[in-house]
Amino acid sequence: MSFRERTAWVMACTLILTGGFYLKLVIDGVSPSSAAFPFVIGVILFSIAAQIVLAAMSPREASNPIDERERLVMQRAANFSSYVLATGVIAGLGIFMVQEAGMQLFHIVLVSLILAKIAEYGAQIFLLRSRI
Repeated sequence: MSFRERTAWVMACTLILTGGFYLKLVIDGVSPSSAAFPFVIGVILFSIAAQIVLAAMSPREASNPIDERERLVMQRAANFSSYVLATGVIAGLGIFMVQEAGMQLFHIVLVSLILAKIAEYGAQIFLLRSRI
């Protein structure tokens, strides 16, 4: 498993765990700022810690620049995730036009961003394993 693939796995798991915690807080009725703050701090702390551990496990591979194949994989994965984000944002704006609920729009857009990043990391894993 390459360093980039391990990074994608760790980041996807981080977003699933912290995003799930955020979603639980929102469902429980916690205010947006009180729900978003632990999510953001959790993502930052878990991401930094995970990158330090991954880099310490394979420092040589971590310092290697992205090769042409990996660059193509990252571009394709980002392209795919943009559709996930756009779908969520358009859905959120449609709901906002009908219900005029700003907090609901905030939550839908943030969840769309979380899902888009998870989709991007998932696509990276798939594409890195498919040997395109």
